[in-house]
Amino acid sequence: MKPSELKYITQEIIDKGGINVSSPEMSDEARRYNMDAVTNNAVKRRTDVITGIWYVLSMPFAALQVCMMLMGRTLQDWGFYGAGEFQNIMTYAMIGAVLLGIIAYIGLMSYYVVFRFQRDPKLVLMCSLPLFLALFSRGGLFIVAINMIMAFWYTKTDEKLSTEAGYPAFVRLAVTTMNSDEDNIQNVTYDGIRERTKHLRADDEEFL
Repeated sequence: MKPSELKYITQEIIDKGGINVSSPEMSDEARRYNMDAVTNNAVKRRTDVITGIWYVLSMPFAALQVCMMLMGRTLQDWGFYGAGEFQNIMTYAMIGAVLLGIIAYIGLMSYYVVFRFQRDPKLVLMCSLPLFLALFSRGGLFIVAINMIMAFWYTKTDEKLSTEAGYPAFVRLAVTTMNSDEDNIQNVTYDGIRERTKHLRADDEEFL
């Protein structure tokens, strides 16, 4: 539900987390708000979990790719060494660049994306770029591409949810019926509320 669709539920009521129902209309609005809050909260949590799991797993996955690449290059370098093709052997500078790239990638992703929970696509891209120093192959491009897809998906979903009432927590309202004879909100009726209100008002006053 959009905030403009709410007639009885205000932001103050949402912040308090509860509403006292005094009419069938209020009861219906509270019911519809709570249903939407549950749905929106589920969507937000699912997006948080999926993106969070990927970003966490992307770091050991990238480290594994780097280890496999270094092992392959080491075996290849032995062949170059035996053939006397020393110019093709991986230099210390190249090894240092690879290690610097993977360390920078893990450090930036851990702090900004995982720990501080930043999902801005530009920031995710900046944190992912050092990986190209370590994995100048399809493996590095694949990880960076998935990182960006996750960032855009999260941002798009968050922008859509931000227009809904109750954003960002989407807390369900605790509904009370102090002005009704009924004990359960499901049993609230117009007549019940009317009778209860009549008892609370002066005898010579007409309700509704």
